[in-house]
Amino acid sequence: MGTLPLRGVEAAERPFAVVDLHVDLVYRHLYKGQPFASGLGEFRAAALEGVGVVGVVLPLFVPEWASPIGARRQDYEGAYAAAYERILETPPYALPGCGVHQAGAARSRPVQTWFAFEGAAHLEPKTEELASWILRGVRSFGLVHTKHNALGSSSGSSPGSRPGLTPKGREVVEKIQGLGGLVDVSHASDAATDEILDRAAESRSIVIATHSNARALAAHPRNLTDAQIRAIGRSGGVIGVNFHQPFLSGSGRASLKDVVAQVLHIRRVAGVEHVAIGSDFEGGIRPVPELADASRYQALAAALLEAGLTRREVSLVMGENALRVLCGPFFSRRGDDRNGPP
Repeated sequence: MGTLPLRGVEAAERPFAVVDLHVDLVYRHLYKGQPFASGLGEFRAAALEGVGVVGVVLPLFVPEWASPIGARRQDYEGAYAAAYERILETPPYALPGCGVHQAGAARSRPVQTWFAFEGAAHLEPKTEELASWILRGVRSFGLVHTKHNALGSSSGSSPGSRPGLTPKGREVVEKIQGLGGLVDVSHASDAATDEILDRAAESRSIVIATHSNARALAAHPRNLTDAQIRAIGRSGGVIGVNFHQPFLSGSGRASLKDVVAQVLHIRRVAGVEHVAIGSDFEGGIRPVPELADASRYQALAAALLEAGLTRREVSLVMGENALRVLCGPFFSRRGDDRNGPP
């Protein structure tokens, strides 16, 4: 096999800290019957500490077939309760939220967790309800999934007569941003994404895309235009690069080179402070072979070093940028200190 270049060896000896913005373990466990601790094998709890993982965002996704009338509020409450219980039972996961980890869980539970919504039609624009979810560890809010809903339009459905956000969606976005929550534009249509970004510019709020890539390199509606990438960067947000092959390459077949190309493109368009990882592991994806599971994160780090990123830049991409947006707003508002403490 030969020897790895020196920088690759350094990356292997000193793993970069990894935060993944999107891993579908809760869905895989609750609706596909796989163990929470292992899922399909893409994100096994027992392997995380050894490969540098220090944090993960776990979406509370409820499929529309969860009940005869679709996903209901009680389904999300049930998903939350079950996920919370599984985290308690499964080292090395810490309970959700930044404060829990900072209160002393780092030694025995070194992997921070946060919850997210992926499709949030059940949400009502009530400050107390939204604040309750945020206090319980829901950090980011994706308004839609693959179909239009009561909040807005999805990239997975034709625009039809429902472009952008609905009046209810606008109110929900305003309340989330006012409470310091993060609106996630992955899965949102272009019209909805652009409206969210325009509103964020007015309110000085951070917008993120937890698991999306650059459309300039892979012309898929799930991906972002360069203008959207720049606007997310201006908001102080991040784009989590997705490992699903059809989102990485126009041919639908991709390799580690394409993941690196996505990182380099977003870095060039928005700046290295706005690139992160959002693998979409356990979500039924077709990951590139070199990044088949969480044990391979450091292969990406080594490839980024070989592509010319400094160790500092790789640290930002692999985890620090994600930590900034997930935890920074609890300590300082954007505008006073754009980056905030990690």
